[in-house]
Amino acid sequence: MTRRTVLQSGAALALQAADTGSQRIGVIGTGARARAHFAGFTRMPEVQVTALCDVDGARAREVNATLGNGAAVYTDYRELIRDKNVDVVVVVAPNYLHHEMALAALRAGKDLVLEKPMGINYQQAVEIVREAKRTGRTVAMSMQRRYFPQDIQVVNAVESGIIGAIRQIHIVEMRGDWNPRGWQYKDPQTGKSTNWRMLKKTAGSTEIEFSLHSLGHVAMLVKAPMKSVSASGGTVFYKDRDTRDLSNLLVEYENGARLNYSFSCFAPPAGSAFQILGDKGLLRREKEDLVYYPQTGEPRVLPPAQFPENAEVALYREFFADRAAKRASSVGPEFALEPMRVALAADLSIAQSRVVTAKDLPRI
Repeated sequence: MTRRTVLQSGAALALQAADTGSQRIGVIGTGARARAHFAGFTRMPEVQVTALCDVDGARAREVNATLGNGAAVYTDYRELIRDKNVDVVVVVAPNYLHHEMALAALRAGKDLVLEKPMGINYQQAVEIVREAKRTGRTVAMSMQRRYFPQDIQVVNAVESGIIGAIRQIHIVEMRGDWNPRGWQYKDPQTGKSTNWRMLKKTAGSTEIEFSLHSLGHVAMLVKAPMKSVSASGGTVFYKDRDTRDLSNLLVEYENGARLNYSFSCFAPPAGSAFQILGDKGLLRREKEDLVYYPQTGEPRVLPPAQFPENAEVALYREFFADRAAKRASSVGPEFALEPMRVALAADLSIAQSRVVTAKDLPRI
């Protein structure tokens, strides 16, 4: 796996200073997640939000008012994509809509920022990768953890060679339930409204919706495709959904690295765990510190990463620079495909009670 890195502070500052011209943006989806995008836009004077779309027109108009009432407001995303005042489409809709909206934007000649995931199955993800290549448009996946200072600190430490070759990564994510104010999907057959993250047909799986962030971080560290995945999990605490509230993954990568990952969506706020074992030592997150334990000698706290902007601003700065240069994004569909393969393999492993290999989800 190759990528162009902007993890070092000097490169990040260069992106911040780059003159990429005016950016005319249309945003599809104005709910809770979109707020982070809008907050980032307020710190980027080059951004003009020229169009908004939401099935809830009243909510879109409320957001428009906070932006100065300067944007066109639509309730049909196809109208926003057709808008000639929109050069960049930002999709912040529920997972099951990502595929069709992304393809429509690319085929209309728009550059694209797409919230993860690329879809709710492998075929959808592959189609977006291929369409991005075919059209030559700049596409960035909004996998914002790539720009978190703590994650940058880990990547920089691993890439420095301090722990040698990665042998094992251990991640535990204990969290509470989804935001109860999340958009309610109304089932056309039953008429019942449910938080979209609780349904496989709208979310795909909990691993796709939630775990993809950590799996993307691991992909940056391991830099190798997955070889096999064995997983277990289910809905063991909540009774109102068909997406899992608990899952455990054992992943082997083609370079021999292994991942032991687990999450829960009903844990008390007791925190999470993160550590990486290599030939030369171990990295462990201890509260706010990243501590290095060498094979011999005393442990030491590593210096924090210096990064000047929040995650959304950093993502857009890099995207605008890529767009101005007419080049592919380092967090484009190809980058996002590998962690999605792992998440989908976990879902398949649980459903079929078997080890899933790379042959089940062949690389493109």
